[in-house]
Amino acid sequence: MPVSKKIRIAVIGPGEVGSRVAVDLAEGGADVIGFDLTPVAEVTIPAAETIDAAVADADVVLSVNSSSAALRAAERVAPLLDSSAFYADLNTTTPALKKKLAELFAADSFVDGAVMASGAEADSGSHLALAGPAAQQLIDLLTPLNVSVELVSLTVGHAAARNLTRSLLAKCLAGVVIDYMWAAEALGLADWAYDDMLREFDAMDRSTAMSYLEQTVKNAKRREIEMLDIVEMLEEADYHSLFVPPTQLVYNKVYHSIKVPHSTQ
Repeated sequence: MPVSKKIRIAVIGPGEVGSRVAVDLAEGGADVIGFDLTPVAEVTIPAAETIDAAVADADVVLSVNSSSAALRAAERVAPLLDSSAFYADLNTTTPALKKKLAELFAADSFVDGAVMASGAEADSGSHLALAGPAAQQLIDLLTPLNVSVELVSLTVGHAAARNLTRSLLAKCLAGVVIDYMWAAEALGLADWAYDDMLREFDAMDRSTAMSYLEQTVKNAKRREIEMLDIVEMLEEADYHSLFVPPTQLVYNKVYHSIKVPHSTQ
C-alpha cells in the first residue's frame, strides 16, 4: 500500500537486481532515484547525473553493486549521507567486508543487507534480509512499501553470511550440473544424461533434501567407494572431474563420524 509521505530512496547500482528492487519500492510509494558507478547498461529507473544528486535528501541509500564495487560505493556515499539517513549495503560479499563498510558510517546509519529474492524471483515483491544495530529502524521504514523485509539479527555480517550460505548451495548445484554434463559428454552420454537430469529435478521436493542427509549418513562408505569408481571411469574417458573427488572426501568424513546437522546420525 503506498505511503502518504513519500520516502526518498537512492539505489546505487541499478543493474538487474537493483532495478527490480527499485521498481518494487517505487510501486510501493517510494520516490526512487538511481545512480550507476560503472554504467554498462541502460538504467530502467529515473537516474541522477551525479552521486551527489542521487544521495541528496535521501532517507535511504541502497548499494546494490558487485562485491568489488561495494567499498568504493560506500566511500563515495559516506561523506554525503544525511545524519538521519540509512545506508544499506545489499551487495553479495563477505561478513568481514560488511564490518569494514560499517566503520565508514555511524552505527545508527549502516545496515548489512542481502537481496534474497527480487522481481520475478519473488511471489510478491522483493525480499530483503537485514542485520545490524539499525536494521529494525530501517525495516520499520520499508515495511509499508512493496517489499518483504526480514530482521536477521542486530549484528553486522549476519545477513551477508546468510546470503553467501544460500549461494553455497545454489552455485555448487550449478557447478555440479555443469561438471555432470561435461562428464556425460566425455562418455558419449550427453543427450541421455540431460534428459535424465531433468527427470531427477522434476521429482525433487523437500523430502529429497532430507533423504540426502539421512541416506548419506547410513550409506557413506558405499557411496565413497562409488565415487572412487566414478573417478576411475571418468579418467579412462580422459575427463577429470572437479566435483567427484571432493565429494568422495565428504563421504569419507561422514563415514568417520563427522556429525551431519539435521541428519538422523
